[in-house]
Amino acid sequence: MTADEAKVMILNILQNLELIDGKQKDDVLSGRAADIELAGLGIDSMKVVDMCVGLEEEVGREIEVEELIENPTVNQLAAHFAKT
Repeated sequence: MTADEAKVMILNILQNLELIDGKQKDDVLSGRAADIELAGLGIDSMKVVDMCVGLEEEVGREIEVEELIENPTVNQLAAHFAKT
């Protein structure tokens, strides 16, 4: 998986969880917005679990919450998944 593919995957999950809207997603993908900080989205513990489950379904492996903590932005998380 490339970083760009991972970024689309992450943004789709964030949109499905209603943490971002279509405009925010489009802004990041088009380069009008540089990045999104996950903590700035107001993610509560249930959304973190939901995000991990969504990522697990897409990536095909267990996702640890620490991966989200250690990669606090969409771009950092995308780069992380591109490496693994």
